[in-house]
Amino acid sequence: MATDMERFVFFEETFYDQYDYYNLLEFSCHACGKGRTKREIELNTNRHCPAGHERKIAEKFHNTELKRKRTKSSSS
Repeated sequence: MATDMERFVFFEETFYDQYDYYNLLEFSCHACGKGRTKREIELNTNRHCPAGHERKIAEKFHNTELKRKRTKSSSS
């Protein structure tokens, strides 16, 4: 009697073509990608930044500068 893995390999060899293999490799089987390929998901993931919250700090400085400019121009 054939094992489950042997049956699966036989099924793949029999029924899968090059396009099925492409879809298995390229597209994810879960819903979080929403139509994006695995490569696109990997490129657009949030990666750990060892320096901390650089974007938040830069945005804070930018906003404070804008507020200072607004208050100076409105008070003059």
